[in-house]
Amino acid sequence: MLTIAQAADQLKVNKKTLMRWDASGKFPAKRDTSGNRLYDQTDIVNHAQWFELRRKHRAHNRKLTAIRKEADKYLATQPLGPMENPRFHKLEDMKKAYDALRKWEREDKKITEEYSKLPEGFRAKLDPDA
Repeated sequence: MLTIAQAADQLKVNKKTLMRWDASGKFPAKRDTSGNRLYDQTDIVNHAQWFELRRKHRAHNRKLTAIRKEADKYLATQPLGPMENPRFHKLEDMKKAYDALRKWEREDKKITEEYSKLPEGFRAKLDPDA
């Protein structure tokens, strides 16, 4: 069993956050005879892995906007005015944009697969209503 300070340190959150989660029932703590909060080591390790995976996934998703913006330049066909010459894109530029998008998709798939490596009953602890 870990104290609230040890648990907060491993989860990289503030002790007050754990207290709020305990009060709301989101991440309840066990209590010792003095009323101090105690956390199971296994739960903390699993949550720490999940939090780190979530942080990684969010950072990865933030990259998508710029990648999509670059790739989308090559999707849209714009009508030409009566005096306009057609615009052609360089194949190298298109390839670079779509390669970046495919690389992002491969990395996203790997991150998503990492979620399945979390322990079997862990998902139920995160979302008991699911």
